[in-house]
Amino acid sequence: MRATSRGDEAKMTHRTIDTKKFLGLACALALVASGCSLSSTASDTTTTLPSVTTPSSTDTAAADSSASTSSGVQSAAERYGTETETTAPPTLTNADTITTAGLGPVRIGQTLDEAQEAAGVTFNAASTGSEKCQYYTPAAGATGASFMVVNGEVVRVDISSGPITTKSGYGIGSTKDEIKAAFGSKIQESSTSDSLTFVPVTDGDSLMRVIWELDASGVVTSLRVGRTSDVTPKIGCSAS
Repeated sequence: MRATSRGDEAKMTHRTIDTKKFLGLACALALVASGCSLSSTASDTTTTLPSVTTPSSTDTAAADSSASTSSGVQSAAERYGTETETTAPPTLTNADTITTAGLGPVRIGQTLDEAQEAAGVTFNAASTGSEKCQYYTPAAGATGASFMVVNGEVVRVDISSGPITTKSGYGIGSTKDEIKAAFGSKIQESSTSDSLTFVPVTDGDSLMRVIWELDASGVVTSLRVGRTSDVTPKIGCSAS
C-alpha cells in the first residue's frame, strides 16, 4: 500500500506541474493576442490624462518680468504705427502785406534762396522767362503772389489775385477814390487813369514804388511793388 501511495503522489505532482505549464503557456499566448497584462495596475492609454508640469514660482516671476520689460521698450512706431514726416506751414501767408520793402518776410534785394528760406516754402519757376529774368510762385502760403527774379535777386512782387493787400489795406477790389483819399499827394495817377503809383517821401524808400492797376471803373485789378526801374513796366521781364 505504501508503494502505491508514493506512486500516486508522484503522478499527482507531475499533473500539477503540467497544469501550471499549460496555464503559463495559455497566458503567454493571450498576452500576444490581446495585449493583456498580469499587472493589476495596467491602464487603457486612450483614457490616460496627459502629464501636467506645474511651473515653479521662480519660473512664473521670470516670465512676468520678461513680459514687463518687453512692453516697457515699445517704440513709438509700434505704438502709433508708421511715423509720417510732418511739414511746417509756410512763413509766408495770406495775412502778410505789401510794403515798399516787399511782401511779408520776402524782401526786395534778397537772393532766390534767401527769399525761399524766409518764406518757408519752395518757389516754382514759371513756364516762361530766362536765366536773366524769371518769375517764381510760392508752392503754398500766399495766394496770387509771384516774385520777379533778375540775375538771382528778387526785384519785384506782383499780386494778381487773392486777399493780399498793402499794409494800409488796399488791394484787389479797392477803388481809385479810396486810395487817393488815403495817401493824398503821395499818389500819382497815370495819364490814362488806369493805374495809381505810391511815391514814398523817405530817403530810404525813394527808389521804391507801389502800383495799383485799375479797370475802366476805377477798381483795382492787381498791385505790385519793387524798384522803380523794375516795377514801372506793367508786364514784368518784358525787357529780357
